[in-house]
Amino acid sequence: MKKLLSLATGIGVALSIGMLPNASAATAAETGVQKADCDVWKSSKAPWTGYARCTGMLPLVERVQVKVICMGPDGKQWTLYGPGKGNGETSSKKCADDPNIGVYKVGAYVYRI
Repeated sequence: MKKLLSLATGIGVALSIGMLPNASAATAAETGVQKADCDVWKSSKAPWTGYARCTGMLPLVERVQVKVICMGPDGKQWTLYGPGKGNGETSSKKCADDPNIGVYKVGAYVYRI
């Protein structure tokens, strides 16, 4: 009787373990997790501006903002964000009208509203 109970328990555990990947995949699909594909770039002349455009975001739910790290002639840095834009739209932000202030880094910030 103990051998039969042990065998039944072993089969039950094996079946449970075999079903775990399917349960995880279903959970990920149900949550609607997606990865946005983003392009970022900066202007090639003054006034220095950063740009970000993303596709693959959830419509009406996810937005992108360009994140621009600006740098002055003294090496001081500060961060600016552009307006939130939808799928395939471009967010842009200018550091300043001064041609001596440039774009140090450009990134994309994707968020849900």
